[in-house]
Amino acid sequence: MRDDERPLSEVMPALLRPGGLQELAEAALRRTLAADPDDTDAQWKLAGIHRRQGNFAAARDLYRRLGAHGPDRHKAAWLHTVLGGDGPPEAAPRGIWPAPFVWMANFLAPEQCDRLLALALQGRERFVLAQVGAQSSERVDPEVRLTLEADNRTTQHFRPWFARKIRSLVPEVLARLRMEGIGRFQLELGMRGYHTGGFYRAHRDTGAITHRSRKLSFVYFFHRQPRRFSGGDLLLYDTDADAGVYSYSDFSRIVPLRNSIVFFPSACWHQVHSVQCETDDFGDGRWVVNGHVWRSGPDPAA
Repeated sequence: MRDDERPLSEVMPALLRPGGLQELAEAALRRTLAADPDDTDAQWKLAGIHRRQGNFAAARDLYRRLGAHGPDRHKAAWLHTVLGGDGPPEAAPRGIWPAPFVWMANFLAPEQCDRLLALALQGRERFVLAQVGAQSSERVDPEVRLTLEADNRTTQHFRPWFARKIRSLVPEVLARLRMEGIGRFQLELGMRGYHTGGFYRAHRDTGAITHRSRKLSFVYFFHRQPRRFSGGDLLLYDTDADAGVYSYSDFSRIVPLRNSIVFFPSACWHQVHSVQCETDDFGDGRWVVNGHVWRSGPDPAA
């Protein structure tokens, strides 16, 4: 069976695990480039490995070089900008292209980040298993998603001030992502925790008909220091949003960095890689506040 015929559940662990296929391929490509530094095919492949590893600095250096010569110079220059976390320099052409994103470090004041963690640590009884599907058919499906979701007692303590922060940034983020203005909008957000075995399979946030008005998604990361879990990376897949398809072998890996946030178009396919905690302590998980910006009115320019 060829790699492109194997189920995603079989291919992804081989791509992501330390010492796996990517590290073997990286070593081989480095040997190739040591012998011929101008081998653009090897440069493209190595840049793709760095992007899948979340090593954006190394990937950007290669895309900068590729943007100066060789085939696909435009795509290389586009990727160089995107991986800086500032969104694309222009709208992506049609077809499967890397998902654009805006990334911000130190998103909240330290005391606000600590306040969220304190809320998460109030206890397991304040969390339920997260569901999947449209509102009329929501269900718990551990084959698709294994995530804990905070109840209203917890979210009501941070929703007002966190939503205010997001609202203030929406126009700027939409502009940086080269997305059209969405007029009036509403926010959906919640707190979620991932513990050993927690994951969310590849999906897009506009998959259900009732979710088509979602335009912008965001994930804010917070956790104990030092971090006591591995995995939990957010994988943003190269996507053709118009056709609703993606490439499962090409993605940008966003590593969960405490007090950072990432914004991306809701139509882009993405996945949460499985989590492994070092202890059974409830507080040692991967914690996020995530949500969506919904269009609730017409574009004022329309």
